[in-house]
Amino acid sequence: MRDSSLTISIPVDVTNPGQFFACCGMFELADRLWPDGDVCAYFDAGRFYLTQGDTTCTISSLLNLFASAECEQLDPHDSAASPLQLMTPFNLRLDWWIKSENNQVDLGGGGQLKTWAGKQFGPLIFRLMKSFATVAGSTPSPLDYAASVFDIKGGKPSKKTISPFYFDSRREGTCLDLGFSPDEQNMSVEAYPAVESLAMVGLQRFRPFADDSTQPRSFLYTCWTDHLPAPIAAAVVCGQVPMAFTGKFRFTRPSRGGEYVTMFSRATRQLKE
Repeated sequence: MRDSSLTISIPVDVTNPGQFFACCGMFELADRLWPDGDVCAYFDAGRFYLTQGDTTCTISSLLNLFASAECEQLDPHDSAASPLQLMTPFNLRLDWWIKSENNQVDLGGGGQLKTWAGKQFGPLIFRLMKSFATVAGSTPSPLDYAASVFDIKGGKPSKKTISPFYFDSRREGTCLDLGFSPDEQNMSVEAYPAVESLAMVGLQRFRPFADDSTQPRSFLYTCWTDHLPAPIAAAVVCGQVPMAFTGKFRFTRPSRGGEYVTMFSRATRQLKE
């Protein structure tokens, strides 16, 4: 069933896990921003749709608020992997990658999906990537907006671009084509900042199914076509609830230069069961 209160529609490549989970991130933000708007979403024919009751709400207003929202680093002693609090108007804690001190319990539930480590600082990457959401939201295809993202120190941008999370699988192609990771060679390259920051949000609620029967471990997500609210859609994504879908997609997390430094691969469509 389709709702007549359609307000947001953007192009999406559902075989790109970063774009898929970025759409889930927009869904999460919209659900929190318009709690009385009966927010629902679905995918259809290469596009992602958000519907809700207030027709004045737009993708640009949503992403403007996302870009301007304060983000607090909850652990001041861990600049690499601290949990984050996305402040008003979203009030969302981001901690899906967190594990316990003894590394035995996956507290956030998504530690297997973490792609950054070492000298990469998750809170900084997230803040810088989300700051581009405003300009991305002004384009016809926000998830295809590419930019060089620099850290600012002492009022001046650094000489090298900051490395993204590598949720966007188009970066995998860059590394494979070159035969090495540009980040490992201190090369400046473009990223897809809206994808990187929104996927970080989307993975808090919307998780793929981790398939440990494959080598290497792979992840499956279901792209739904029914008009669904966020809690049900999240259960469909990981395969817990059967629902009409455009396809199930499998991706892996190949290395991009080290044991703990990985990326999301391009997803392959799975045959319907």
